[in-house]
Amino acid sequence: MIYINDIPSVRDPDSYKYIIDDRVEKIEVIDGYVVQDFGHIETGDVFSITCMFTEENFSRVQELWEARTKVNFKDTVGTVWENMRIVLREFTRDKDFPKYVTATFELWRI
Repeated sequence: MIYINDIPSVRDPDSYKYIIDDRVEKIEVIDGYVVQDFGHIETGDVFSITCMFTEENFSRVQELWEARTKVNFKDTVGTVWENMRIVLREFTRDKDFPKYVTATFELWRI
């Protein structure tokens, strides 16, 4: 289970990944390559999550997204990530249980 502020998901996420903003690139030159390295930029890191909420709790998450409110995120191991931007990407209602919503969203470290 995860929490967005005090809003719980129904269960652990279906999909959960942490995308690291490592600003390094390899540039091809005539005799090989050079590396341009600006390092790891933590404020560019992103959580990408798909999980289920009750209809009521999803509405609360959606309100946070619409208002562009910064949120706290408690992950599956209990770590709290503060001042995150939530970006809703898509959602679907369960055809067999229409009072449940599966949402795909990102949480940006800013």
